[in-house]
Amino acid sequence: MSVSVGIYVRLSDEDRNKLNKGDESESIQNQKSMLTEFCRERNWEIYDIYNDEDYSGTDKHRPEFNRMIKDCENGCVNLVLCKHQDRFARDNELVNHYIHGKFIEWGVRFKSVIDHIDTSDENTKKQSQISALTSEWYCEDTSKKIRSVLEHKRSQGKFTGSFAPYGYAVDPDDKNHLVIDPVAAENVRLVFELYAHGNSYRAIVQELNSRGQPCPTLYKQLCGSKFYNANTEGSYNKGLWTTSTISVMLRNETYCGNLVQGKSHDISYKNHKRRKVDESEWIRVENTHEPIIDSFLWNKVQERLLSNLRVGKVSTELSPLSGKVKCAVCGSPMKRNVYYNKARTIKYYNLCCGTYKTGAQNCTNTKSLSGKQLEELLVEQINAHIVQYCKTDSLNLPDKQQERLESLMGTRNLVAQRLSEKETKIARMYEDYLDGLISAENYKIISNKFARDVEETKNSLESLEKQIHILENIRIDEADKKAIIKKYMYVDELTHEVADDFIETVFVGEYIEGKEREITIEWRI
Repeated sequence: MSVSVGIYVRLSDEDRNKLNKGDESESIQNQKSMLTEFCRERNWEIYDIYNDEDYSGTDKHRPEFNRMIKDCENGCVNLVLCKHQDRFARDNELVNHYIHGKFIEWGVRFKSVIDHIDTSDENTKKQSQISALTSEWYCEDTSKKIRSVLEHKRSQGKFTGSFAPYGYAVDPDDKNHLVIDPVAAENVRLVFELYAHGNSYRAIVQELNSRGQPCPTLYKQLCGSKFYNANTEGSYNKGLWTTSTISVMLRNETYCGNLVQGKSHDISYKNHKRRKVDESEWIRVENTHEPIIDSFLWNKVQERLLSNLRVGKVSTELSPLSGKVKCAVCGSPMKRNVYYNKARTIKYYNLCCGTYKTGAQNCTNTKSLSGKQLEELLVEQINAHIVQYCKTDSLNLPDKQQERLESLMGTRNLVAQRLSEKETKIARMYEDYLDGLISAENYKIISNKFARDVEETKNSLESLEKQIHILENIRIDEADKKAIIKKYMYVDELTHEVADDFIETVFVGEYIEGKEREITIEWRI
C-alpha cells in the first residue's frame, strides 16, 4: 500500500524570530524542513502539511489538527508524521484516543522522528504512553507557574488582560499599563454624565445608537483588534449598544483609575471555561493609571445606582420560565419586570421584548404581557398535552434495563477510580526516578508493567462506556418521556421542574388590538 503522509507541525508561543506579522516562525519552518526531507529520503508521498501555530498541545479545537484528523478518518492520510509526539498533543487523553485508538481503527500509522515513536513497532507503545503523561504533567506545572506570575503582577498593579477595557489602550511602551484612548473615552464620559443627570440605561443606549457610535466590541474590531465577544455573535443587536453594556460600564472601577483583576480564572489548564472568583479574593490596586472619570462623577453615579435598585433587580428568585420566553417578531429574549403592591405582600411581573426594552433597535412587539397570565395559559396547555399524548395505562418503563444501566455505571466509576490510582502511581514513580530513588533499569521494568496495567484498565473502561452508551440510547426516547409524564397526572402550578420537563421555548407574538395574542409553545416532548 502506498504511503500518504500528513505532516503535522505545531508551536505554542509565537517565535520571536518572526520578521513580520503573519510570517511563519523559525521553529515551524525547521519542523517542516526536517519532516519534508525525512519523507523525501524514503520516497513517501506527502498528502498535506498541517500547521497549528500559536496553539497549545492540550487544545482539542486546533483547526489544522482537526482537519488532519478528518483526512485520516476519510482515508486520505495513512501516516501522520511529527517531529516529537508532544507536537501532536500534550494531552494524555488525546494521545490515547487517536494514536492508540482511532488511528489503529482507521489504519493510520503514527511516527515521530526525534523520540522514535512508531505505532508499527509495538515496543514503542509504552514509551508513547509515558511520554504523553510526562507532557501532561509539564503542561500542568507550567500552568501553575503562569498563574503565580499573573497573580504577582496583578498585586503590583500591572494590567494582565489580553485586551484593554473600552476607553483605554495598552501602552505601546509597557504592555502592563493602560493609557486613555481619547475617542472611546469621550463615549465613556458621556455615559457617566448622562446617567448622573437622570437618564435611564435605555435612553443612553438610544442616544449612542442614534449618533451611530459603534458598540465597544465593534469599535475594537474596527481599530484592528482581534477582540471577540461570544455573547454577541449572531445576536439580534450585533454592533449596537445595549443596556447590559451600560450597566457593566457604570460599575467598572477601571474608569476611575483603579485596577480590579482576578475576578475569574480557567477551571484548569485543560478546561478553559471561566469560573467566577469570590469578591473577597479579587485583587484591587488603586491609582494604577490615568482615570477617565473623576471621583466626584464616579461617586455620584454609584450613589444613583444604589438608590435606584428596584425590588425586581435585587430579587434572586427566578421565574419558572427564565430563559424560555422569546419575542416571536425579532427572536430576542423577553425581559422581566418585577413589582410589589404598596403593602409589599403581593408580587407580580410583566414580560417585554428585550429588543424594545433595551432600545438597541426597533421592534414592533412593544406591548408587555402579564407573567402570571402566561403561566396560567401554559398550565392549561400542559394539562391538555398530558391528556392528548400520554395515556397513563400504556406506561411500561424498562425497569430491568435501568437496573442493568445503574449496575454498569457503578462498575464504570470503580474502574475509573482504579485507573486514576494507577496513573498516580506512575507519576510518583517518575518523580522517584528523577530524584534518583530508583535506577533507570528498575524504572523501565516497573513503568512497563504499570503501563500494561493502565492499558488493560482503559480497555475495560472503554468496554463499559460502550455498553452504557448502548443502553442509554435504547431508553432515552421511550423511557425518559414516559418517566416525565408518569410524574404528572395533573399540573396545577407552573414550577421550574414542570417548565424544564415540558417546555423548550415559548414565543410571544405582537399584540394587535381586537385580536387574541398569539402564543406558540415549542415542546420538549
